[in-house]
Amino acid sequence: MNYKYTLSLLTLCALLILNSCKKEEGALTPSGSIDSYVLPQGNNAFDNTIVGYYQKYNSYLLYKFNRKDIYWRPDGYNIPDEREDKTGHEVEMAEVAYIPAQLELIKTSFFDLYSDKFLKKFLPAKILLCSKVDSVSGVFDFETLKFKKSAVSVGAYTYDNSICVNYGNVKVTTMTAADKVVFLKKINTMFVDNIAARSLSLPTTEFTNSADYASSMTTYAEAYGRGIIAGFSATSPSMDWNMYIRAMVTLSETKLNQEVQVPASDIYPAPEPVGILNPVIDTNGQIRKRYTLVRNYFINTYGVDLQTIGNAANPSN
Repeated sequence: MNYKYTLSLLTLCALLILNSCKKEEGALTPSGSIDSYVLPQGNNAFDNTIVGYYQKYNSYLLYKFNRKDIYWRPDGYNIPDEREDKTGHEVEMAEVAYIPAQLELIKTSFFDLYSDKFLKKFLPAKILLCSKVDSVSGVFDFETLKFKKSAVSVGAYTYDNSICVNYGNVKVTTMTAADKVVFLKKINTMFVDNIAARSLSLPTTEFTNSADYASSMTTYAEAYGRGIIAGFSATSPSMDWNMYIRAMVTLSETKLNQEVQVPASDIYPAPEPVGILNPVIDTNGQIRKRYTLVRNYFINTYGVDLQTIGNAANPSN
């Protein structure tokens, strides 16, 4: 049975006017420019799985896509080879033979870690199924006085309202347990970074009022004493809220409680939040208090304990 889903021009315009950067529950609200897509993209057995995900979450899982899907941003195309600094990402479409295994990997390492309510609210408009995902940066060559492209293969990459997912290739059949842990950490880090970039999760009033952001700070020790972990300069409740989310999803409870030294004030941006729950960092108990606020918010609102993801992403520590 064929299911066809397209975005009408009228609906798209209305949504873009209301909010070009957010996907509200029950509606596909892409950021920037997005074309209409038709599902299923083929007649494979796995196409039914992809259609099912769209029906549940209003998010397109695409294995056929074009240059615009990969590189378009609201301010234009972002293609590493056409940029002077060579930064960005490069991808290739998934090989059809390996998409069933890739979808299973996405399910067990990503979707199964969240409730349907959470995914419906926060999944990006597009998830591109890829056989190659490279994070690209530019290394300055002092001989030529130009940037040289340096590419590193990654499990996932996020930009705008999309996440590109790797392993739509033969490598998915030989992944070790360690490989799967690395992938789990990467894709979930990209997910929460995407949520933060689109300002989809806003701090609660209780969280905002639980720390003093108005008074100036000059050291990390001052910020930590107030329960602020996103740095001591120009920090906002939203930045802090997202940093707490990232800490839970990327680090285990063991790492969060590890004893570390307070970082020097000249370190920028704020260091990885290892040890933020340890009394050496959390001298006043404010970080643990605010950590608990954020953790309980997602448990109570979405039925998701974000810390279990960080624990799964770091099984040995």
